Amino acid sequence: MGTVRFRRMVLTGLSAFALVLALTQSAFADPRDFTLRNHSDVDIAYVYVSPTATDDWGDDIMGADILESGDSIDVTFDSFDGGTCLYDIKVIGTGGELGYLYKVDLCSVTTVTFS
Repeated sequence: MGTVRFRRMVLTGLSAFALVLALTQSAFADPRDFTLRNHSDVDIAYVYVSPTATDDWGDDIMGADILESGDSIDVTFDSFDGGTCLYDIKVIGTGGELGYLYKVDLCSVTTVTFS
């Protein structure tokens, strides 16, 4: 087998593998995954994402991290239940500032911005 033919086979195999990997990752991505952008003047210390139909904010998704002004983070969901797309989002700044967004359709948006 010639060197050129071998290289072509290897490149074709790697390209096919990359395509399968990309398709597999997108197949498992939750439709509610989104990017949270902080375009406000304050750093965000706490972020809560809760289904609109509930009164419980649940746990802070930031942990020990701070979302500084001008930065963004990716928010991912573990699994999609198929029925809940509307979510409320609450943020608390490092100085106690509060921000809310209600009834955000996370099945149809990929970016949520606080400003």
